[in-house]
Amino acid sequence: MDETYYDVNNNNCSFISQTATSPPPNTAIDNTFGESPCKRARFSNDSNDLHWLNSNVRLILSNDEEMIISRRILSNYSNYFKCLFSSQFNDSKLDFYRIRIVNSTDLHYLLTIPRAFENGIKPELSLQRAIQLIEPAAYLQIDIALDYLTDVICQQLNYNNIIRIFHLSLLYHTHLAFRVWQAILNQFQMLVNSNEYLNLNEDELIFLLTDKNLNIRSQDEKRIVENWRRHHNSLNSANLAKFSLMNFARKVMPDSTKYEVIRNRQPRNAIIAFGGWSSRGVAQKIEIFNTRCDRWQTCTFNYEIPTIKRAYHGNEIVDDKLIIFGGFGGNSHYQTTLLFDLKKKDWKWGKNMHDCRCYVSSVQFKDSQGSTSIFACGGMNGTNRLNTVERYDVEKDMWTECSSMAFHRSDGANTLIGGKVMSVGGFDGRNFHSNAELYDPNTNQWQMLGRGMRTRRTGCSAVTIMDQVCLVVGGFNGSKRLDSAEMYDLREGIWHPMPLMHCGRSNYGISVIDNHIIHVAGGFDGQATTKENERLDLRVRHWQALPDLNEPKSALRLLHLNDHSFLDDLFNIPDDFDLVNEW
Repeated sequence: MDETYYDVNNNNCSFISQTATSPPPNTAIDNTFGESPCKRARFSNDSNDLHWLNSNVRLILSNDEEMIISRRILSNYSNYFKCLFSSQFNDSKLDFYRIRIVNSTDLHYLLTIPRAFENGIKPELSLQRAIQLIEPAAYLQIDIALDYLTDVICQQLNYNNIIRIFHLSLLYHTHLAFRVWQAILNQFQMLVNSNEYLNLNEDELIFLLTDKNLNIRSQDEKRIVENWRRHHNSLNSANLAKFSLMNFARKVMPDSTKYEVIRNRQPRNAIIAFGGWSSRGVAQKIEIFNTRCDRWQTCTFNYEIPTIKRAYHGNEIVDDKLIIFGGFGGNSHYQTTLLFDLKKKDWKWGKNMHDCRCYVSSVQFKDSQGSTSIFACGGMNGTNRLNTVERYDVEKDMWTECSSMAFHRSDGANTLIGGKVMSVGGFDGRNFHSNAELYDPNTNQWQMLGRGMRTRRTGCSAVTIMDQVCLVVGGFNGSKRLDSAEMYDLREGIWHPMPLMHCGRSNYGISVIDNHIIHVAGGFDGQATTKENERLDLRVRHWQALPDLNEPKSALRLLHLNDHSFLDDLFNIPDDFDLVNEW
């Protein structure tokens, strides 16, 4: 019989990979979500208890392997041993215990994981090894190891392994099962495209179809049910057949405008139309574009909000903050900053800019340290067109003046290209610009771009497509509102013409999704503010007309919000939708 002494002060441990075999009993399923056991462990001050915990215990493990370990370290890291040693049963005082489903290699590794984190070391672990260790970690209730193993597994999920790992996690660790289930909801479209979803059982598929967060295209819902039923025999799909019969297309819903669906679902991403100028002055409605059904809907911020009646303003979402700065309120030109925390759902005033700025353009920049700041360029202070630039540090809530541009620009466009801020187009009070400048945040210097756009543009907008490519759309050239667009490739130094929009417009909102879908909405078409909405798919180089905004507006800002909990508040789709779940 092999015998191993475990030294609690030894941090240098090497292991031989070994697979745990026997499944744990039901009591091995983890249901604890508390703080780290390293913090949670508490010991009595009684000298007898301290002496008892400081003693060693002999563990007889699988294959008759033995380890001699301190009771204190076992109690500190394992809820299983903590309960065993602290109970009032006679077994608590035994000198040895037999644990048949855990081998010495796995136990040695599991006890080393929390020790490594205590010493600032992150253990390296493969997906296969993490899966092997889940069973003994769950059986012994080593929480800090379970948390780490869960992270390792969830970081390496893909459509090939996600369903198998979900079924395994149901046996051992409910927190892992929950996280894998969330990943299945998020990645379900990939499971559909690869037909891996056919490995789900009937109840699992029904639960997925009833979940509002299921990431699935409306046009695929009915096909998924039909394919699953064809793949499985009629006995195994009877409930699914009844469920789909009673729930498909029972009533008119936004998601069912084109296809039969089970229910309305939460979009994974959305576009928010914020602020702007309408026929009645500053726009009051905040609208959100549902990317599942291609429809704008009015949303209400049910929170105590300071005045947000702004047009020609700057708007950015950084981390969990919606940041609004500058703009025009009908009578006043603003230099104020408003911050809305998307998680805490509260507003506060930020520090003022150095200048009042309406017709301002802005862009986000992330430095080498991962800190995000916002550049606000040009604009108008109520009297003069500006060439000044300010940088907003989001963490410090501080505006700092930067080097000024060579040209005064109001209603210009900003974007990020090649790690530098590009300011392009705009109006200086006399001239409409076609030129562009590049700003290097590391040197605080501007330089002119070698070649200007093909067309003079003010009231235009720009988006970054890739690090080296940007797109500038629409605007006003001094004579008419433009329906043209241009793409600039920094590697070539050339502006390329792009397909024409359906509607010439200036001072509209723009947003990009997935680096190839460009949405534009609203603006001024030369006659009036418009509510027309369209998008460009760069893969097919084609503009597609979409349903209109709910009200015409110009000088608005479009913000893209992706996979964020705040989408629940904006769409307000109930979890308990009127589904028929009984048959």
